Amino acid sequence: MTKEDTQTLDEVVVVGYGVKQKRSTMTTSISKMDNKVLENAAMSNAAQALQGSVSGLRVINTSGSPGSAPSIILRGGAGIDSASQPLVVVDGVIRSMSDINPSDIESIQVLKDAASTAIYGARANSGVILVQTKKGKEGSAQVSYKFKGGMNFARKGYDYMSAADYIKYGRMGYTYSKGNDISGLDNMRGYGAVYGQNNPDQFSIRYLDGNEDLLGKGWQTMVDPVTGKDIIFKDYGTTLRDEVYKDPAFTQDHFLSFTGGNEKGTFSSSLGYYSEDGTVKGTQYRRFSGTLNGNYKIFPFLNVKGGLNFSTSEAPELYYDDPADLFERMQSIEPTWNPFFEDGSPNYGYGKRDGNPLYWLDKLTNKNNTRRTTMNIGFDLEILKDKLFLRENSSLYYSDYTKETFNKEYRDYWNVNTVRSATFYYDRTIQHQHSLQLEYTDTFADKHNFSAMAGGEFFENQTMQYKGSGDGAAFDDIPTLNASSTANMTAYSYREGYRIASGFARVTYDYNRKYLFTAVARYDGISKLSDNRWGFFPGVSAGWNLHEEEFYKNSKLVDIVSTVKPRISYGINGNVNGIGTYDVYGTYDQWSGTNKYNGYSGILNTSIINSSLRWEKSKSFEVGLDLGFLNNRFNLILDYYNRTTSDLLTNVNLPSYTGFDSFKTNLGTLRNSGFEVEGNLNLITNRKGFNWDFSFNASYVRNKIIKLPYNGNENNRQGGSQVWDPEQGKVVWVGGYQEGQTMGDMYAYQQIKVLRDQNEVQQLAGDYKDLVAGLYGPNVSEADKKKYGLTKPIEEGDVLWADLNGDNIIDELDRVKVGNIYPKWTGGFSTTLSYKNVSLYGRFDFAVGHTILNMVSMRSLGQSVGFKNIISDGLASWTEENRDTNIPKLYYDDSSNKKNFYRSTTGGDITSSNNRSSLLYEKGDYLALRELTLSWKLPSKWISKVHMTNASIYITGQNLFYITGYSGTSPEAPLVYPGVDTGRYPTPRTVLMGINVSF
Repeated sequence: MTKEDTQTLDEVVVVGYGVKQKRSTMTTSISKMDNKVLENAAMSNAAQALQGSVSGLRVINTSGSPGSAPSIILRGGAGIDSASQPLVVVDGVIRSMSDINPSDIESIQVLKDAASTAIYGARANSGVILVQTKKGKEGSAQVSYKFKGGMNFARKGYDYMSAADYIKYGRMGYTYSKGNDISGLDNMRGYGAVYGQNNPDQFSIRYLDGNEDLLGKGWQTMVDPVTGKDIIFKDYGTTLRDEVYKDPAFTQDHFLSFTGGNEKGTFSSSLGYYSEDGTVKGTQYRRFSGTLNGNYKIFPFLNVKGGLNFSTSEAPELYYDDPADLFERMQSIEPTWNPFFEDGSPNYGYGKRDGNPLYWLDKLTNKNNTRRTTMNIGFDLEILKDKLFLRENSSLYYSDYTKETFNKEYRDYWNVNTVRSATFYYDRTIQHQHSLQLEYTDTFADKHNFSAMAGGEFFENQTMQYKGSGDGAAFDDIPTLNASSTANMTAYSYREGYRIASGFARVTYDYNRKYLFTAVARYDGISKLSDNRWGFFPGVSAGWNLHEEEFYKNSKLVDIVSTVKPRISYGINGNVNGIGTYDVYGTYDQWSGTNKYNGYSGILNTSIINSSLRWEKSKSFEVGLDLGFLNNRFNLILDYYNRTTSDLLTNVNLPSYTGFDSFKTNLGTLRNSGFEVEGNLNLITNRKGFNWDFSFNASYVRNKIIKLPYNGNENNRQGGSQVWDPEQGKVVWVGGYQEGQTMGDMYAYQQIKVLRDQNEVQQLAGDYKDLVAGLYGPNVSEADKKKYGLTKPIEEGDVLWADLNGDNIIDELDRVKVGNIYPKWTGGFSTTLSYKNVSLYGRFDFAVGHTILNMVSMRSLGQSVGFKNIISDGLASWTEENRDTNIPKLYYDDSSNKKNFYRSTTGGDITSSNNRSSLLYEKGDYLALRELTLSWKLPSKWISKVHMTNASIYITGQNLFYITGYSGTSPEAPLVYPGVDTGRYPTPRTVLMGINVSF
């Protein structure tokens, strides 16, 4: 867990650009992650260690695919269209946390308030994550080896109907949808007996008549609920799902390090190999990494330092255009469909979305590779002993990514495809930065402690992309472009770059460690802007160590409350993430190839130039209180912050006659405010060998839109829709973006109940006119049916919807707020219980207050793909034998029939978080056990005999469970489609064994 300011008073932390400071004199909000999180767990991405570890930092597993990066949002983010992620700085180099070996990390710190992040200026309005890798230490050389190995167990999610129930509810649903017209029933994929008889390689379902011989071959029989005839079928159950999942999958992590040094210099080097097999076949992550860090004192006053960090990784991608297809469509494959032919080869099925992934995985190949290299070199020059230093650091960051795809000859149900399309994609980034800073530190009259730092920095980023494609290869053996037909080959290349020049300064002062003051400032200029290229980003903070006052030291209160430090800070950060590299200079598309003007190639201006664009600015105010109890055995950190981001980069829509869709400008203001609490408790300290520590953190955040571009609408509303507000007794606008409103609210049609029988239809919905689905109650006149375009009756088993305005019309006005996509509270806690050399460590995180639209459940119960299997919840749906239920009658393709689940009037975006049945919105609240580790440190008298200095063994469980009421595979708030769970690669459960030895 985190340790804020006064929790460890003598701890030194990095506060930016190599400047270090004792926590007891800090006035800003900086959290340091407990390194226990990095010791035992096996992680493909080090950012996973931050889950539940830092207050205000929300880390979401968007995918359980090996190597995937979690999403990181600090204090709700700082944007309307999207919440940008914190700036990540690794050993002074701006980069991502991907492919960093967690075993190479010495510490992770998070700078949260503007007074601490202002030193990073232009790119720090969403916070800063500082990562320090391990360095050498003076002393004898040491060799260490760590190994972790274990198994990943799949979370397969939903239970589905058996083949008999699938046939029953599917065929009944077809007749419900067709009004008992069964003329097309036997030609329907999956459910149809005759259809299966005509396609024996695809579906194992027949009428019994004429197929009696199959009864002795494992086929089962049932009575058709529609025709009353006998049906025989073969139930393949979860055969395909069991084959597609690799359960368990295996993980191994090896780490070898060498460290040492003396008074002249130190060194640290490491090699690491990490391998994780995904719980879905065809997914895996492989990483090889190496580091070399060192420093050497050429003279007593001159120290040179350098470092190298290299990694290469592979993480093959699934062939699906949308991974949700695998975790929704594949899992719901028809149980009467045989996924394998008689010879054991995979059945191709109807295509890559509705076939056997094992077949398509071999036919549609996809591989990639990422290489990242960081090199840095610098020096520390001591001009005045222990007072004045000149520091320089230069770094180069090189990253390249390659991706190759090739489609072999394949066949689906209809034909054989011999196109053999191939692509090659290459992306390269070269980034270099150079900083020079002068730092002065002194103490006057033994009470006035002063330090000042000033410096400058130059940063440049250059990116180049290349993409080639082709098809028409004669055979499958050569997957590269050179085998493609030259007539069908295309090529594309692109490059861009930008520069930032900066000056910065920092001043700290304290009087006798009582009264604390810090001021920072940065002046940034970036080539992405034109007329307003330069931005000034200051920050100030102050604190008071009340416990250092004589009157407090002499009071009885000090025996109970040993530390009291109020803090206050204010600062400004900037952001230009919403501006393209060349937006202020004009962007153009090329007219070439088949897209020519009058037969000639050329360029087309595609956007309006706005050279007046300027930085987004986040102004942040914060007050905090650090408390220590009982000689700092118990520590509590309280923070309240209020951050207002103005000059938001916003697209303003333009009239069509201008020839442009929109105009980018600086209009808009967003406010995020919240409260954070952190605690660190030493419950038992060395009591007969027992120790018990407990840490926790919790954060509350709320967003509010303050200003939007003027557009003539009420509250300058953008998007949204109208609903009836019973409290105000009028129609109001909700959703979208509105001044004075929060973001992320979800609206849905409120299900009151499922109509039990025709009497309830008459009594409760007799006069209803459902304009969403085109339905009418039994009392509706023919004139009104014609007037409103109503074509189908409301029947028993349908939903009774809330009529909020009492007009007997169900339309978009009859929607209610059902939740918000953002959690209100997030946090975590950890505990360590130890007895002598044995310890037990647990780490949890939680999120409360967010709502998830379960789109997988909606598409299954609503049979949106018609022929797919139905989740087992459908067994509780309305039938004549089961009238008292909250799950309505299951229609074949509900979205074009009664719309008991899918309530859109216009079709709409399947990923929208609105316009559904309230039944489908579920609380996403959860408590997750991220890690549970039992470790044993072997006694020194044992290991010293083999010249070991340290040895320990442990067993670790990761992501063992969620305590949640959400019925989907993961309650973590979806971010790909915010608030909407379309099917996700679930985070696996992992069990590891590990050893750690040093010589």
